[in-house]
Amino acid sequence: MSEFIVCRLASKTFALNFVEVEEVMNAKKGTPLPFSESWHEGMVTIRGDVFTILNLRKKLLLPASSESSEDKMILLSRAKIALLVDQVEDTASVEDNQLKSNEEEWQRELFPTVLEHQGALVPVIDMDAFLASTKTN
Repeated sequence: MSEFIVCRLASKTFALNFVEVEEVMNAKKGTPLPFSESWHEGMVTIRGDVFTILNLRKKLLLPASSESSEDKMILLSRAKIALLVDQVEDTASVEDNQLKSNEEEWQRELFPTVLEHQGALVPVIDMDAFLASTKTN
C-alpha cells in the first residue's frame, strides 16, 4: 500500500507519494535569484536549511494565479526543494496494484501513473523525472 498527498494547481489535481515529503507548510516568499528559470521562485531559509522554491504551476505551464493564503510549500525529503502548490487537499491510500498507467500522453513523462481518488483519476508525479527536468546546464 502506498500513501499519497493530493494537491491542487489551478483546476488540476495531482498526487505526490508521502515517501517524497518531509513537511507541508504555508508558503513563504523566497529571495529571487538572477538568471534563473521562470518557475524558480528563489531561495528560502527554513530552520537553518536553505531550500530552493520551485513553482509547480509555472513548471507545468498552468495558468497563472494570484498568491493566496492557502498556498502551500511541500518540502521534499530527498533534496532541499520546496514545491509551491495552490492547495493540499487530502491524503489517499492505494494498493500498489491499483495504480494505473496514465493514458494522457502529454503528461506521461512526469506523471506515468494515476490513482483513483473520490471518483476521479489523479496523476501521480514521478519525483525522479521531475527532479531531472529541473536540472539546467
